[in-house]
Amino acid sequence: MKIKNMIAKRFMMIVTLFLLCAFGTNAYAEYNIRFSELGPPRGARAEAIQWWASEIEKRTNGEVKVEFFWSQSLTKGKDTLRAVGTGLADAGTIMGIYNPAEVPVWSYGNLPFVSGDSWVALRTWHELKETMPELQEEMKNNNVRILINYTTGPSDLISKFPIKSADDIKGKKIRATGAYMNLISNLGAVPVNTGFGEVYQAMDRGTVDGAAIYLFAAHAYKLYEVGSYITEVNMGQVPGYGAGINLDLWESMPENIRQTITEVSNEFADYYGELLIKDIDDSRAEMQAGIDGKVVEVSVLDEAEREKWKEAANEFIVDWKKRVSEKGLDPQSIIDQVNATTAKYEKELEEKGYPWTRK
Repeated sequence: MKIKNMIAKRFMMIVTLFLLCAFGTNAYAEYNIRFSELGPPRGARAEAIQWWASEIEKRTNGEVKVEFFWSQSLTKGKDTLRAVGTGLADAGTIMGIYNPAEVPVWSYGNLPFVSGDSWVALRTWHELKETMPELQEEMKNNNVRILINYTTGPSDLISKFPIKSADDIKGKKIRATGAYMNLISNLGAVPVNTGFGEVYQAMDRGTVDGAAIYLFAAHAYKLYEVGSYITEVNMGQVPGYGAGINLDLWESMPENIRQTITEVSNEFADYYGELLIKDIDDSRAEMQAGIDGKVVEVSVLDEAEREKWKEAANEFIVDWKKRVSEKGLDPQSIIDQVNATTAKYEKELEEKGYPWTRK
């Protein structure tokens, strides 16, 4: 009897060891995530994603580590969606404006005058990636899961002259990209398509008279040295923009790992929102006060005038609806979901303020 028991125990030990060898990888795996990042390791967003990565590593006890490849050193920004989907990169920063044909649903938020407040935009699209079937299917088709959403902050104008109305930019050469080029054209200006890193030189040489910019970026790129006027128009933002992970890799991860990453990702919107809005406010204040003797006059476009600019963007919604319909989707359903979620967070902001200001 004792011999039988010893044999049984040894058999169970062998089975246990076999199971640990066979399945232990999933239970105690270490994941080194190669993250393709289009920007440099500085600024509010860079600080926020480094916090996100460090929190994931800490809360998974080192089982998940994120290695950043900054400034497009692993893949070019325009190629990141495909690179993540195919596994060339495990994860990375993806911009919908680079891949409008592949992510038309996500790109809706990038249209002029669709998105307003930065925190509201962050929260809206962070929630929609979990609740909107059309967006989930779109990302699945690209073999990508979006983990966190970013936004650029409001799109404004920097120029060498004051802008009070559309009449002030008629015939002027204004740098812009995407749908904003068409908006600038509709307002009577001459759109010039150039990268953000080339704006300083273009304004300095007179190649352009002004540019669509993000306020914090105008500060970071020292555009206050070549433009003396900033007009806060809030022409919209780019919230169809975030960090995605290869879907096959994501689904291979144990549930506890995915749950931890999701938990940190849920906290990211408020963490980044606070950093971004502070960066915008600080940049505005510093440029108004003057940097190295360069003082920028910052003004807000009159609301009635802004409505005229908004009307000039109506056709972009019509065009977007047509493109989405051609893919067999109901564009109005998508718009309704975006509007409802936006209204939810606008109400929260009005009633409670930003999360980091609440007592």
